[in-house]
Amino acid sequence: MDEQAQVKSAQGGDQEAFHWLFDRNKQNIFAIAYKYTNNREDAEDVLQETFIKAFYHLKKFHHSEDTNFSSWLCRICINSSIDFLRKKKKMKINKFATDNIETTPLQTKASNPEKSTHLQQVKEKVDSALNKLTAKQRMIFILRHYQQMTTKEIAEYMDCSQGSIKKQLFRSISTLKEHLKTFLQETDYEMQKI
Repeated sequence: MDEQAQVKSAQGGDQEAFHWLFDRNKQNIFAIAYKYTNNREDAEDVLQETFIKAFYHLKKFHHSEDTNFSSWLCRICINSSIDFLRKKKKMKINKFATDNIETTPLQTKASNPEKSTHLQQVKEKVDSALNKLTAKQRMIFILRHYQQMTTKEIAEYMDCSQGSIKKQLFRSISTLKEHLKTFLQETDYEMQKI
């Protein structure tokens, strides 16, 4: 059974169909939430919030050529992530997580401890630099570079123009380059010594 059929069943009250939709989408939603919150527990909270909202608003969802359930769910996740970070900011919590998850592209199972340590340092620096971006820039960067979405898809998810997405991507990359400049120079120097 395809996703659209499962959505219709779930809209009719079929709980198994909703569980099917959850199982099919939870990993992608968790990955987006994690990249946004930078913390496993926070990402789990956002994942839960996303599916609770989806469950209560499921009857309002209408499949179309431009919108499928997965993209609708992704938009809910983005909004839930932004809401979560706003609440966290209001509480003045500024916590940087360094735990690894399987969906982190920089994770390695290399047998070389120096390489593993270096990649962990790179990951921490990138995570820290990502936290220097605005919430909107961070989400756009994550969707583009971690989720491999096109600017058109991101514009649809975030309900804005492609031009706006490109401008935010340019700004986010400029900011990241600036924050990573010293680290990259140090890394380059270390590589030259070898």
